[in-house]
Amino acid sequence: MLSLIKNELFKLFHKKSTFVFLIIALLYVILTNVIYRYYYSDVFVSSANYYEDKNYALEYINNYDPAVDNLSDYSYYLALLDCYGWVDDYDFDSWQYKVIMEKYLYLAQNYYYESHVENSNAENISAIKNEMFKMLQAIEKSDWQYFANLEKEELEESISNYEILLAGENINQSDKVEYQMQLYIANEQLKLVNARLEDDIVYANDYLNTAIDNINNSLYSMAEYLYNPEPGYNYDETLKQYNENQYILANKVDNNDEQTLRGVLVNFFNEYSFLILIFIIMIAGGIVSDEFNKGTIKSLLTTPYKRTTILLSKYITALLMIIFIVLAILLMQFVIGGIFLGFSSLSVPVATYNLTTGNIDVLNVFSYFLVHFIAYLPQLILLVTLAFACSTILNNTAFAIALTFCGMIGAEIINSLALVYDIKFLNYFVTTNWDFTTHLFGGTSPFGLSLTHSIIICLIYLIIMLAITFIVFNKKDIKNV
Repeated sequence: MLSLIKNELFKLFHKKSTFVFLIIALLYVILTNVIYRYYYSDVFVSSANYYEDKNYALEYINNYDPAVDNLSDYSYYLALLDCYGWVDDYDFDSWQYKVIMEKYLYLAQNYYYESHVENSNAENISAIKNEMFKMLQAIEKSDWQYFANLEKEELEESISNYEILLAGENINQSDKVEYQMQLYIANEQLKLVNARLEDDIVYANDYLNTAIDNINNSLYSMAEYLYNPEPGYNYDETLKQYNENQYILANKVDNNDEQTLRGVLVNFFNEYSFLILIFIIMIAGGIVSDEFNKGTIKSLLTTPYKRTTILLSKYITALLMIIFIVLAILLMQFVIGGIFLGFSSLSVPVATYNLTTGNIDVLNVFSYFLVHFIAYLPQLILLVTLAFACSTILNNTAFAIALTFCGMIGAEIINSLALVYDIKFLNYFVTTNWDFTTHLFGGTSPFGLSLTHSIIICLIYLIIMLAITFIVFNKKDIKNV
C-alpha cells in the first residue's frame, strides 16, 4: 500500500499542472497581501465623504425653500458646514475631528433649528450657543476629557431619570421593560465613559475606540436579549461582539485589526478556500480517470495488488493532497504575509467568545488555524470523495471536475432553500451538515442541526459514495480501454 501511495505522489508531483497551479496560488497569495497592505484606509474614505457631503450641503442651502423643504434638514446642513469650517485644522483621524463631527454637530443642528423656528426661545438659543462655545474652547485646549465628562453627566442624569420611572407606581409591563432596557444601556455606556477616563482613551480612530463603538452598537440587542428577547431571534453574534470587544478594552489587545498577517491567517479559509477547492477537486477528479484516458490502467492492474488496494491508495493520495495544498498555501502566506505585513501581529492571541461556557477562549494564531482546519476538513473530504467517485465511475476528468463544481453550486442553492423556507427534509442533505465550523466555540448550525446529527449524515454520505465507487471499479471491464 505504501509503495502505491508513494508512486501516486511521485506522479502528481511530476505533473506540469501541479506546478502551474502552485505558481498561480503564489501569485494569488501575493495579490491578497498587496490588497491587505495597501487597502484604502478610513482616512481616505472620510476624505471622500467630506468633499461629497460639503458640496451637497452647499447646494441644499443655496436652493433651500422654507415653503417646501424640511427645516430639520436645513439646520443639519448649516451645522455640517459649520463643522467643516472648524475641522479644516485637524486630521481626519484626530479626536478633535471626531468630537466636532459627532458632538458639536448635534449641538449646532439644535442651535440652527431653534434660531429659525417660529416662536423660538431666546434663552434656550443662548444656552445652546454658550455650550457650543465651551466645546470649541475645549477643542482648542486639547481637553478631550471635557467631552467625556460631559457625556458622563448626561448618562448619570439619564440613569437617575430611569430609576425614578422604574420606582413609580402603576407602571405597565411594556413601559417597565423599556425602562429596564434603557437603564441597562445607560449603565453600560457609563462604564465605557469611566473606562475612557481611567485609561486615558482619547477619542480617535484607533482599536480601543473601535472596541467602544462596537460595544455601543451591540447594547440595544444586549438589552433586548436580557429583558425582552425576541422569539426565534439568534443573539449569538451580539453576545460575541459584546464580549470580545470587552476583552479588547480590558486587555488592550487589538483583536479587530484584520490588515495584518495575523488577520489573514485568522481568515485563512475565507481568503483561500476557493484555491484549495480547485486544487483538490482537480486532483481527485483526474487521479483515476487519467489512468483510463492514457491507457495506463491496464499496466496498473497487472501489478500484484488487488483492485481495492489500488483504488484505496489513490483515494488516500487524494486525501493527502488536501493537507499538502493547505500547508503549501499556509507557508506562502506566512512568508509573503510577513514580508508585506510584518510578523509582529502573530504575538497577538485570538480571543473568541465561547457561547457554551460564557467565557473568552484565548488561542495563539496557529492553534486557532488548526481548530478551523479540522472543522473545515469534513467538507473538503466529502468534495474530494465526490470528485474521486465521479472520476472512477465516468472515466472522464472534465466531467468529474465539472460535476463536483456543479455540486458545490447546488449546495449553495440547497442551503439557501433550507434557510429561507425551513424545508425539513433538506436537513438530511450533506450540504446542510458538512460545515462543522458553525459548531466551534459553542456555535450552532444555522439549520438548527446538532453536531451528532451532522456527523452521522456526513458519514452516511461518505460511506455510500465510497461503496459505490469501489463496487463500480471492481466490476469495470478494461479490455477495451
